[in-house]
Amino acid sequence: MRAETLHIVASYDISDPKRLAKVARVMKGYGERVLKSVFECNVEAERLKDIKTKVEEIIEPIEDSVRYYTLCEKCAKAVGHSGKGEEFQEDEDYLVL
Repeated sequence: MRAETLHIVASYDISDPKRLAKVARVMKGYGERVLKSVFECNVEAERLKDIKTKVEEIIEPIEDSVRYYTLCEKCAKAVGHSGKGEEFQEDEDYLVL
């Protein structure tokens, strides 16, 4: 049985450019950048914990802010956008033999 996929929108405001770059690198490993400081991620709960742990090791809690919004399946399908960019495309699952 496969674990439930969570649809997460992560946004952040990081005051230091070095920490900002580090957080962006972490986020790129889990999702797609849709705006400069906003990522969409389709991950299992355990991977969300990994993201939060890695980000919390980088940020300064008094200076920086990271927010994670969980969208329900229906809400995730209803996400739209205007202007440049593409709709989020989830990676396909592959079976390697």
